[in-house]
Amino acid sequence: SGSTFSNEQKFNSCAFCFDVLINKFDSKKKIRDPKLPSGKFPLFVTWKIFNPSYKEWRLRGCIGTFGKVAMPQGLKEYALISALKDRRFNPVEKSEIPKMAVNTSFLTNFEDAKDCYDWTVGLHGITIDFETSFSHYSATYLPEVCKEQGWSKDQCINSLIRKSGYRGHVSKNLLQSIKCTRYQSVKAKMTYEEYQKA
Repeated sequence: SGSTFSNEQKFNSCAFCFDVLINKFDSKKKIRDPKLPSGKFPLFVTWKIFNPSYKEWRLRGCIGTFGKVAMPQGLKEYALISALKDRRFNPVEKSEIPKMAVNTSFLTNFEDAKDCYDWTVGLHGITIDFETSFSHYSATYLPEVCKEQGWSKDQCINSLIRKSGYRGHVSKNLLQSIKCTRYQSVKAKMTYEEYQKA
């Protein structure tokens, strides 16, 4: 469940990502044991970089998986993949690290929803699955997306249906046929400055 992560473990998950990334450039850097919960979790790692001219954090890499990966090895793997292999960006360079922040997100509490409206905005992420006579469609939004966009549930579901690639008419029958899975996320973030004090 979501409560499997203590605040200390959330904090440790971020410090561990910095340890792993710095170690990639400097093998003398020790990687501390993050003492994360045992078990396997879907997860996402997001790196941001501070842009001084705009005084804002910009995305620098974000990759994750809905497959369940073992801790801490899975977190180590995705900390590096998201920093170095996100095709939208050049790989992170050592000189950028002091201007960076990391966000970790572990997905937990997967449950079948009664229908495509059986979830709470801001609390749940949702995955929808449905079929037409021609094809199978699926799409997901993490818990923060709907809230950040200021969407109602209807707007969120309609956006997800389009995200899945479906371009046809959204009928009542289609909405009733959707299999919806809801889930929650355990999130943490840390800047490099906070990491220095960790």
